[in-house]
Amino acid sequence: MGRRFPFRGALIALALIALLGWPALATVIEAIRDGDTGPVGGWFRPLQLALESTRLVLATEVLALPAGTLLALFLFRTDLWGRRLLLGLMITGALMPMPLHAIGWLGALGNVGRAQFFGDRPLLTGWAGAAFVHAMAALPWVVLLVGVGLRSVEPELEEVARLELPDWRVVLQVTFRRAIGGMLAAALMVAVLTSGDMTVTDLLLVRTYAEEAYIQEALGKGPAAMAIVTVPPLLVLGALVLLGARTLLKAEPSRLPSPWDRPRDFALGRWRVALGVTAFLTVGWAIAVPILGLFWRAGRLGGSVAAGVSPSWSLAHLVRSLLRASKTVGPYLVESALHAALGATLAVALAWVLAWLTRRPGPWRWVVAASVALALATPAPVAGMALVLGYRSFSWISGGLPIVLLAYVLRTFAFALALLWVVLRTIPEVYFEAARMEGAGEALIARRVAWPLSRGAAGVAWLVCFLLALGELPATKIVESPGMNVLSVFVWGLLHTGVDSHLAAVGIVLLATFGLGGALVLGAVGRWRRRTDRLHL
Repeated sequence: MGRRFPFRGALIALALIALLGWPALATVIEAIRDGDTGPVGGWFRPLQLALESTRLVLATEVLALPAGTLLALFLFRTDLWGRRLLLGLMITGALMPMPLHAIGWLGALGNVGRAQFFGDRPLLTGWAGAAFVHAMAALPWVVLLVGVGLRSVEPELEEVARLELPDWRVVLQVTFRRAIGGMLAAALMVAVLTSGDMTVTDLLLVRTYAEEAYIQEALGKGPAAMAIVTVPPLLVLGALVLLGARTLLKAEPSRLPSPWDRPRDFALGRWRVALGVTAFLTVGWAIAVPILGLFWRAGRLGGSVAAGVSPSWSLAHLVRSLLRASKTVGPYLVESALHAALGATLAVALAWVLAWLTRRPGPWRWVVAASVALALATPAPVAGMALVLGYRSFSWISGGLPIVLLAYVLRTFAFALALLWVVLRTIPEVYFEAARMEGAGEALIARRVAWPLSRGAAGVAWLVCFLLALGELPATKIVESPGMNVLSVFVWGLLHTGVDSHLAAVGIVLLATFGLGGALVLGAVGRWRRRTDRLHL
C-alpha cells in the first residue's frame, strides 16, 4: 500500500493479535498457572472424546456430502425447474442458527418434548440423532460451497470435452474433477461446524470435544483441564484448514484467465420438470417436517398426563402463541440485531482488508491462513473462554458489548474472508495495471478500483455475518454479561425446558426472520451477479 503500508500492516496485525493472538496467549499462560490439570473423567477421557467426535463427524459427512453434491449440481449447473426457489431455501437454511435447527427437528422427532409429531417415542436420539440434525444443518453449506466450485469450472474445458463426450461423462470427468476444491471446502466446513458446536450434542447427551469443553467451563474447571479437550481437535482441524489453503493457493492461478466467464448449464430436456418436482419432494420433506412440527407444537393446548388426556390442537391457540412469542422475543431480537449488525460490519471490514492483502503471494497469506485455521478449528466454547481470560482485566471490554462484538467477529470473519478473497482474486488484473499506469498507489487502487468492484460481494458477506452473529450461541453464552438481551442465549435457556408451545412459537417467529434474511441475501447475490455480468460485457 505504498509508503504507508508498514503502518497499515501494523494496524491489521494489531487487530489480529487483539482478536486471536492475545486471547490464545492468555489462555496458555492461565493453563500453565492452573494447578487443576486433571480433566473430568480421567486421562482416558480425551480418547473417548476423540472417538465420539470422529464418529459424529464421519456420520454427518456421509449424510450431507453426497446429497449436497448432487443437489448442488442440479441447482448450479442445470436448467432444473424451480431451482431459484430451492436455492433460496438453501441460503435460508445455511443462515439459520443451530438452536433453530434443534427446535425444529428435536421438537418434531427428538427427545425435547413429551410427545413427538410422528408417534409417541423420539426418533432422533443419541449420536445418530445428533449426526442427522447436524447433517440437515450442514446440507445447505455443502450445496452452496460445492455449487461455487461447480460454477468456477473453466468453460473452455467443458466445451472441448462436449465435442467428444456426452454431458454425463463431461460432468464426471471434467466438471466434478475441476470442482474438487469446492467439495473439499464443503467437507472441511461440515467437520468444522459439526465438531465446534455443542447445541445438539448437549441436548442429546453426546459427549464431543466441544460439548466436553462446555461442560468443563460450566463446572468451573481451569484452562489446563479445558486445554486437554481442546488441543487435539484444534491441531487436526487447523492442519486440515492450512492444507486446504495450500491446495487452493496452488490451484487458483490456473483459474484466472476465465473467472468472469459463466459456464453453460447442462440441459435436462424433457426431464427438467420431473426432476425439479423430485428435488422439491426430496428437499421439501427435510424442510416441511421441522416446520410442521413447530406449528403442531405451537398450537397444542391442554391435556393431562395424570388423567391420560391428550392435548388438543387449536388455530386460535396457535395465533395466541405466535402473538405472545412475538412480544417476548421482540426485545431480544431488536437488541441482538443491533449488536449483530455492528459485529458484522467489523467482521467484513477486517475480512476485506485481509482479502486484499492476500491477493498476491507473500507473508500475509500464511499469517491470514494461520488466523483462519485458529478461528475455525477452536471449539466455540473455548473461543469464548479465551476472550474472557484475555480481557477480564479490562472491565471496559469484558463488562458488556465490546467482548460480545469480539466474539461475533471471531466467529464470523472467516466466512466473509472466504467469499471476499475469491472475489478480489477474480477481478481482472488489467484494471489494477491501468490504475498503476496513471500513478495510483496501492491504497488508492484499493479504494477507487477494488472496493467498487467488490462492494456487492461485501454486502452479501455482511448479510451472512449478520445472520450468523445473530444466531451464534456457544461463544456468546460464555462472554455475555448479565442484563444483556442475547437472542441465542434466550432460546438456549428455553430449549432446556423442552419444546413447548411457547418455544415452538418463538421458533416460528425466528424462522420467519431468518427466512426474510435469506431472501435479502438471495436478492443481493442476484444484483451482484447482474452487475458483474454487465461488467464482463
